[in-house]
Amino acid sequence: MLAAGTLNHLLRQNPWATERLRPFAGRTVELALNPVKVCFVIEEIGEFSPAIPDTVADAGITLTPLAALSLMARHEVDASQIRLAGDVELATEVAKVLQLLQWEYEEDLSKLIGDIPAHELVRYGRRALAEGRRQTLSLAGMFAEYWLEERPLIARKRDLERFAMEVDRLRDDAERLAKNIKKLEKSF
Repeated sequence: MLAAGTLNHLLRQNPWATERLRPFAGRTVELALNPVKVCFVIEEIGEFSPAIPDTVADAGITLTPLAALSLMARHEVDASQIRLAGDVELATEVAKVLQLLQWEYEEDLSKLIGDIPAHELVRYGRRALAEGRRQTLSLAGMFAEYWLEERPLIARKRDLERFAMEVDRLRDDAERLAKNIKKLEKSF
């Protein structure tokens, strides 16, 4: 019941989503994020309600934990991390809707603490996330430089290309040497 309520809250914040789900009214969908599985019925208004226990779903969507986190972070999800089953059209449409849902967290927060504090808190959160990303990229750059320069664990592209050219040159030289040896053998 909690899962349906949460999804319906998000659907109400994204009216386009209920419009996309309405054509599938009466159909059932199972969402699985192992070990949790929840089965929903799509209602006439384009929202979800819990299905009767032991219902065999018309379609199934199984997410890996990484896919679920990517969805929540509004990142694109790699198709290999989502498995669709049953009615593929239904599963695909529900998966697209879930992927495109956007949570209006500032609106929800404003109901709890007021408009101005919610706006400021969200603004602070965005700045903190941006700074976290910046520092993560900076740290990754420092590790990459360390692994390239100080303790080479990573090869530069130009070094790999040079190595490949040297291997090609060695192979060509070895082939020429083999041909010259065959010519010398024939002359004896």
